[in-house]
Amino acid sequence: MRTIPFKQCLLLAPFFFLALALWAEQPVRTGAEDTQPPPGIGQRPVIRSSGYAFAGTVKAVQHVAAAKPNGIATTRITFHVDRAIRGARTGQTLVVTEWAGLWASGEQYRRGEHVLLFLYPPSKLGLTSPVRGSEGRFRVGGRGRVVVPPRQRGGLPPRVRARLGEDGEIEVAEFARAMRLAREE
Repeated sequence: MRTIPFKQCLLLAPFFFLALALWAEQPVRTGAEDTQPPPGIGQRPVIRSSGYAFAGTVKAVQHVAAAKPNGIATTRITFHVDRAIRGARTGQTLVVTEWAGLWASGEQYRRGEHVLLFLYPPSKLGLTSPVRGSEGRFRVGGRGRVVVPPRQRGGLPPRVRARLGEDGEIEVAEFARAMRLAREE
């Protein structure tokens, strides 16, 4: 059996705790999901946990290999901020860095894609991710409307849920305005 030196354990500990935190955020599937309240009910709305919140366009995606054998591989995503909500300015170019493991687990972006994101404040390592995983990431459709699937509605403040259309969509500007008001409440 191979043992891992203590120094390497210390370097790997943040990844273990990140993986544990991401795993803990996942809902437990019991087969009775239809009778369960939507995710996010009883939790803080995603806006209150976010460091950055904005609608933007993906300009570039860059995968960065670990610089050292025990280093962290990352993914840098460059956004043009189309509509700022929190921690960003409209018109700004914003570069965020995520742990590369998120990309491998399906947290991927495509150049030209339009999204509305609620990102955690950057960690000590400068890494971020969407608040509560998929609850903090929304697609912005071709008509410039935020698409909010039923599974994501529970993480939104009641004032935002009430403004969703029958199709589960809402104008980006209206969504941003309602989220700002909810943050202040």
